[in-house]
Amino acid sequence: MSHAGWRDGILRTLAELQLLALEFSRTSTATELGSALWVAFVPDAACPWRLVETERPSTGRLRRKRMLCFALLEEILRAIEERLAWATADEQFCSTHMATPGGFPGVTGDWVHSKDFDLVFASTRQLIREQMCATLSVQTVVLY
Repeated sequence: MSHAGWRDGILRTLAELQLLALEFSRTSTATELGSALWVAFVPDAACPWRLVETERPSTGRLRRKRMLCFALLEEILRAIEERLAWATADEQFCSTHMATPGGFPGVTGDWVHSKDFDLVFASTRQLIREQMCATLSVQTVVLY
């Protein structure tokens, strides 16, 4: 394959990956967390596929930005697809647990006051993320 053909293939792949990353970034879970994904490719690097993940912690601290470095296209694709699946599962979890029983305003289906939802369920939601986003990067660089 010519250099131009290789480059065009990489650019097409990057565009497809970025569309998936954008799909994740537009989910209600990502919006709530202030989370977004970007994709990059660094030619001639040992781990050329990069997934930059930005997140705004709920405690009001500064945004956290980290770059996950992957050796293979399949790994970064799996990592993005896992985040999409996690966002869907998280949205379903919130929808199920925020359902108001019997029309009572201000309480969830678990009889937790709506304003306390994040406090009560944050660790459960984080566990869902950790379980579903299981593809490990070869290297993670904290960018802040």
